[in-house]
Amino acid sequence: MKTIHKFTLSALSLCVLASVGQAAERKSLRDNSNLQNAIAQQQSIPSSLAANAAQLVGLSGQETLKPRKIYQNNNGTVTTRYQQYYKGIPVIGDDIIITTNQNGVSSFAHGAVLQGIELDINSVNPKVSGQRALAIAKGHQHSTTATSKPPVYENESSQLAIWQDPDGIARLVYSVSYVSHSDKPSRPQMFIDAKTGQVIHSYENLQTANATGPGGNQKTGRYDYGTDFGYLDVTQSGSSCSMSSSNVDTINMNNSTSGGSIHSFTCPENTVKQINGAYSPLNDGHYFGNVVFNMFSDWFNAAPLTQKLRVRVHYSNNYENAFWDGQQMTFGDGASTFYPLVSLDVMAHEVSHGFTQQNSNLVYSGKSGGLNESYSDMSGEAAEFYMNGSNDFLVGEQIFKGNGALRYMNNPPQDNRSIDHQSDFTSGMDVHHSSGVYNKAFYLLATTSGWDTKKAFEVYTQANRNYWTSNTNWDNAGDGVLDSACDLGYDVNDVQATLQAVGVSSNVSPGRDCGEDPTDPPPGDNVLENGVPETGLSASTGNDIVYTMEVPTGASNINFSISGGSGDADLYVKKGSVPTDSSYDCRPYRNGNSESCSGSGGGTYYVRVKAYSSFSNVSLIGNYDEASDPGPQPVDRTISNISVAQNAWANYTQELGEGYSNLTVTITGGSGDADLYVRRGSAPTTSSYDCRPYKWGNEEVCTFNAPQSGTWYIGIRGYNASSGITLRIEATPQ
Repeated sequence: MKTIHKFTLSALSLCVLASVGQAAERKSLRDNSNLQNAIAQQQSIPSSLAANAAQLVGLSGQETLKPRKIYQNNNGTVTTRYQQYYKGIPVIGDDIIITTNQNGVSSFAHGAVLQGIELDINSVNPKVSGQRALAIAKGHQHSTTATSKPPVYENESSQLAIWQDPDGIARLVYSVSYVSHSDKPSRPQMFIDAKTGQVIHSYENLQTANATGPGGNQKTGRYDYGTDFGYLDVTQSGSSCSMSSSNVDTINMNNSTSGGSIHSFTCPENTVKQINGAYSPLNDGHYFGNVVFNMFSDWFNAAPLTQKLRVRVHYSNNYENAFWDGQQMTFGDGASTFYPLVSLDVMAHEVSHGFTQQNSNLVYSGKSGGLNESYSDMSGEAAEFYMNGSNDFLVGEQIFKGNGALRYMNNPPQDNRSIDHQSDFTSGMDVHHSSGVYNKAFYLLATTSGWDTKKAFEVYTQANRNYWTSNTNWDNAGDGVLDSACDLGYDVNDVQATLQAVGVSSNVSPGRDCGEDPTDPPPGDNVLENGVPETGLSASTGNDIVYTMEVPTGASNINFSISGGSGDADLYVKKGSVPTDSSYDCRPYRNGNSESCSGSGGGTYYVRVKAYSSFSNVSLIGNYDEASDPGPQPVDRTISNISVAQNAWANYTQELGEGYSNLTVTITGGSGDADLYVRRGSAPTTSSYDCRPYKWGNEEVCTFNAPQSGTWYIGIRGYNASSGITLRIEATPQ
């Protein structure tokens, strides 16, 4: 990670947003040309003229900004997510996001600011208490939702805030949220007028969708932790194990809707419990929760949530869903439509609702709600890729009892409900169906040449963390995705093409330099030899040196590294072509000159050393281990369902090297009468062969001790017409 310098903001743009209209107005920072121009001009403004962020966006003396999150990006920039306040009351609905360059000067912005609040709100003193607002919200839900049993409430919150209502008027409100458990769980989000107690707006915010033991279900088949997958990470005390690791607690709800406790069992194997076609949802929930945590930790050097993951399993009876309630993930046991909902992609989906809440906080309705759902679907595919090295772009396929899946990222309309183009969006559309637009964009990006699921997920996670805000629309969200690709040095043209394919119109922030290809091909004498360092390398800021190294087929432990010297050099490695700022196989992108990259497979490797800042006396070395002779390997080939007509031949060969103790060729099964012929060096005939058992039927075997190396020819001849024959060839090394 690059060194982060003190960040400053220029006074040049203090007046850019200083004037307001005649009513509260939400102004996008990303699309405000005056602000963007002012930001661009700040590149040359000395830090002594800098002002604070609130002045930069034109807030009045009654308004302030407070940093909510600060991200230090790998390219040396700093992104700060600010919360707006008016007279000490938080303004909710958007964040103000400013990214500063390596010199601490503001470079570009995302989000929006609500201006002219004083034209709508005379006083920020409420006439309704927070507790009263909470009671009003519960009463409103009770009056609109019939239940057969009294609800149980948890995670209650009532926050005084300023919020712009659907008519564009700034209102002093209580933002009220809680989780209720009755016939089914609910997490309403309501905005209550703090003066009158009126319910202004509401929507459902329940975001759905080293021990051993069994896992899986009747669709996936049974697998065992500790054998087929890794061990369960548990805490042991004597002979008792509990499903608590440093990152995940797994709670057995025992089919209740509240309470529950961390599941414990007698070490070392948990077999609790088989239900609805699954072998142990508790084991799956605990293992997959740790997989998701490790994915975020390994790929982004950060936990997915600010708190320990709480995974609640066996929720309620016949509950066919999973949800994030603002604090924890909860999974039902399914019924007729689903198996227990603890598949890896569903686990990652729910955890990532929490990641979104704690970063961009996308509102769970409208287009932002569809984006919220889509990011969680992306996370599910990323988790599959992280664990298995591949993914299927099918949401919930492993827990869906019918054929197919819950959603199809490669073809969203396949479920007959989802859309895959922005033009098909309609107001009030279910967020699970509008998610198809960005699901399709993600699929297209992950399958673009030079990309994969991890690389695409990196871009979208960076956007969620750094650039999206609560009420972002799809075009502005795409702006953030493109800026993220630029941050990471990836090809923004590839990203933009996938966005355009789904009707999203977006651009990189004005004035951004998203990398250029090296202008010079590698000089012919810049060739690395295995294990021989190139020393004394130097280059000025922005310039580079490119080497090649030929790595033979079968080589292993391929590695390139730079070290020593002064300044800051960056290492880029790509097999087959010269790496660029946006196209490479490996780029550690760290401070200083200690960086390394590994390779895989033989070929021509291009190694680029670029000066992030001027460097000198740097050393570069490439290493690999030559392929060693593994010696003879066991041979065991089976060829099935062979048919031959009378007097016809079916011919096969087997290459054999030195060092085998025996060779056995067998035919079995089927009908008719076939004869086996084996000969070394050339095809057998009825009169020339090394072995011909010549028996009735199709059960014949030829065995050779200490067989010579070379090509062995195997013929199966139809004495009578024969079919369904199985040929097996076996050879054992000495």
